[in-house]
Amino acid sequence: MKLKFNDKDVFERLEDEAIDGRLNYNDFPPEEYKYFSKLAKLGHMNRYKGWSVEICEKKQAEFKADYLKEKERSGFVLRETKRVNELRVKCGQAVSAVYKAKTESELYGNIVTALEALLDEPGLENRIRSKLGEFKNDKQS
Repeated sequence: MKLKFNDKDVFERLEDEAIDGRLNYNDFPPEEYKYFSKLAKLGHMNRYKGWSVEICEKKQAEFKADYLKEKERSGFVLRETKRVNELRVKCGQAVSAVYKAKTESELYGNIVTALEALLDEPGLENRIRSKLGEFKNDKQS
């Protein structure tokens, strides 16, 4: 069963279970594992070491803030990894198209597309095509 960590009710139930020591979080993703593990320890400290509810609630708020930061950070890394992989694919396709080019213009266009993806510089292709257009205009003059 896949848990919906973004469902508020489910998440609160899991928090309660972790604090009560009833949650098995062994198969959770890293960020959730770390958070719920801390909650389980917090519940233990409350039950067996006499930590007050106020201290535990304060600690839980700190843990949750850390968890949300880590979740955002890992989401950013995932999005960036996906974006870079898409650029690598675009570059690879353009390089493949270089070898299949039938005209000089097609060849240069594919080289520029590959370079734009490789450098991750949006708009490079348009700027180079514009520059090439200037060269053509200079030749005609």
